[in-house]
Amino acid sequence: MQNLSAVVLTYNEVANIGRCLESVAGLCPVFVVDSGSTDDTVDVCRRLGASVTHHPYANHSQQWQWALDNLPLEGDWVLALDADFTVSPALRQRLFHDLQAVPPSVAGIYVRHLYQFGGSTIRHGGIKRFWLRLVRHGRARADQSDLVDFRFLVDGDTIVWREAVYEYNHHDDDASAWTAKQDKFSLRLAVEEELRRRRLLDWARPPRPLGNSDERYMWLRDRWLRLPLFVRPLGYFVYRYLLRGGFLDGRGGFLYHAMQGFWLRLLVDWKTLQLRRLELDDATLLRFRDAMLRTSSGSIIQVSRSLDSVS
Repeated sequence: MQNLSAVVLTYNEVANIGRCLESVAGLCPVFVVDSGSTDDTVDVCRRLGASVTHHPYANHSQQWQWALDNLPLEGDWVLALDADFTVSPALRQRLFHDLQAVPPSVAGIYVRHLYQFGGSTIRHGGIKRFWLRLVRHGRARADQSDLVDFRFLVDGDTIVWREAVYEYNHHDDDASAWTAKQDKFSLRLAVEEELRRRRLLDWARPPRPLGNSDERYMWLRDRWLRLPLFVRPLGYFVYRYLLRGGFLDGRGGFLYHAMQGFWLRLLVDWKTLQLRRLELDDATLLRFRDAMLRTSSGSIIQVSRSLDSVS
């Protein structure tokens, strides 16, 4: 397809990248932006026909913005993939047959996102079922207003396709690796929520309850900030697992909603309490954020000590 390019970000993704690239093989040109892999990721990418470019990683948003600004992308559309994503055959067919006919007013296409976890495909219980993964080149940019989640902002209308991208990270099969990653994310979520409560961090676009998938998600997250700590994780689990049917996904559904929907949120609340006990003023909280982003630690104490050492 001459009007589409796929872009994939990688770092030590040899366990995942083969499946990702095979799912788009022959569909369109594929560009990989690697941030210094020390395994065989780059060799696998080149063997499977991808064009590989190296760029140092600061954060996900900046890496995507660099890719949009600097890669020699072909055609009007960019298919944005992570290394642990695979394009479903149904989405591949939709791209081939329907992408050319999308009206010029449309600058982004949301596709179904299905997460594979604990041996199950998570089809129920989520609050964000569609992700913006197809954007028009030159009319999209990476949202810099979030410390954990990632999204694109587009200049134009968006539409929804129900065909799916699957996310399955083989590294997450190791429970210790998964929990270590969530430990880091929980600190970033706690800091981000505190910044939003103090109005030191704003969304790049206004949240709207009846907007697109991202705008609704942002609106819900603002409501989340008003709920009491340690109560909201339990309510969220009940909502996802029972009311939204997460139990229908079997053992994997239970693991996903119990760990990602309850345990992670409980950890965020615990770290929020620890953060508040530091009694940081606004300027110091911003310095804490910057110190946190320079490390991979999930520890309030470690980041606080690093802040003290700089002072």
